[in-house]
Order: sequence, then structure tokens, then C-alpha cells
Amino acid sequence: MKRTLTQTLTAAVAMAAFAAGSAAPASAEPAPASVPFNGTYTAGDAENVWTVATQCQTEGCTGTVSSNQGWAVPAKLVQGMWQFIITKPDGVICDDGDYAPAYIELEVSPVTLNGTITTDDNYSCPGGNVTTAPFTLTKIS
Repeated sequence: MKRTLTQTLTAAVAMAAFAAGSAAPASAEPAPASVPFNGTYTAGDAENVWTVATQCQTEGCTGTVSSNQGWAVPAKLVQGMWQFIITKPDGVICDDGDYAPAYIELEVSPVTLNGTITTDDNYSCPGGNVTTAPFTLTKIS
């Protein structure tokens, strides 16, 4: 299962489009009308493409990120950054016998298309190393 997560994380790093921090949720805010974020994006991996559909209303900006890999997750604009979390429910059984899903947290600026990806190399089991890495998206359509 570690190999599956490693492949998933590699694809996510290559295609990272957003991030979500583990802090308490912040209120959403409208995106600048001159900076649309809808479209199709890649980070260099043409086999892993993400489609972003967003909208802003008076109560904030939300959307959906979907992948040609078969998943879709909600996204939210928080302090100028689009955030979302990919959950891989197949996870792993930890050394202590508990089950832990894998989480991939992403964050991206709709202005610069730069962002970060945060992952735990031990799924959510105790003793893992959480890492954050930068990425840049490319809009393909």
C-alpha cells in the first residue's frame, strides 16, 4: 500500500492544484473578478489533469476540483488561496493496529498559480514526517 500512496503522492505533487491547512476553517472571500480560476491545469504531468470549477457569491467562493484519475473534492478560497484536501481512503493499518487514511493537502494562488502540497510519509499513523513542497501550475485550457 505504501507504493500506491507513493505513486499517488508523486502524481499529486506533479499535479498539485490547491492546498488545505489543518487549522480551523477561515471565512471564504470573493476572488478578484479579473482573476478567474476555472479551467484545466497540470504541473507537468500530462497524464494527471485537474479541472477546476469555481464560483463566488456574497457568502464566499467555493468550487470543485476533479481529476482524470476519477476523484472530485470541494475547494474553498481562504485568504486569497484556493484550498482543498484529497483523501485516499485505502490508507494503511498503523503499527498500533489502528487504520489511517492518507491526506494530501494543497493550496494555490489564483494569481500566480504557485502553491504548496503537504503530505505525511506515514499516512496519518503516529511517527510520520510531514513535509510541504512548492509547485507551480500551468493552465492548459
